[in-house]
Amino acid sequence: MKISTKKITILALCIAMNMVGSWIGLMIKLPVYLDSIGTVMAGFAFGPVFGILAGVITALVNTISDPVALYFMPTQIIVGFTAGYFKFLKREDFLSKFYLTPVMSIPAAISSALIATYLFGTVTTAGSSYIVQALRAIIDISDFVIVLGVQIITDYLDKLLSIILVSKIYNMNAFKNILNK
Repeated sequence: MKISTKKITILALCIAMNMVGSWIGLMIKLPVYLDSIGTVMAGFAFGPVFGILAGVITALVNTISDPVALYFMPTQIIVGFTAGYFKFLKREDFLSKFYLTPVMSIPAAISSALIATYLFGTVTTAGSSYIVQALRAIIDISDFVIVLGVQIITDYLDKLLSIILVSKIYNMNAFKNILNK
């Protein structure tokens, strides 16, 4: 694995994309997170090591504005690894994204649900936390099951959005030219 100035620069851009997306999701309290678009981009462009690196650095830096972000580093690692490892996620076929996204979103949802339930008692800074609290008030099942259900849906939507956006950019000739120079 050769590290070049171009890779470091694109990695920094990916981390910045994650930070901006995370800030938007946090401020507007969206039920999607938008904090892994850059992680997916780094994984697509340079493989699982760079995907993981983007996720880990994002979690560390985002802790400045959102202390909860650090604890979700395992989820970022899962997203970075799957984005870099599973090449089929890069396909240009729009329809395939709907049934391929669970490869990334289900492990991420399980990780996030475990962290949100057992470290934070279901209350985090994410917009999905509002959905969890509403469901806890009306459904009498375990907290983990509620959080997992919400995480599966919200992580699927978040990762689908990330994969669609990133694959469009990744498959553009202009971006491929940047990677190949």
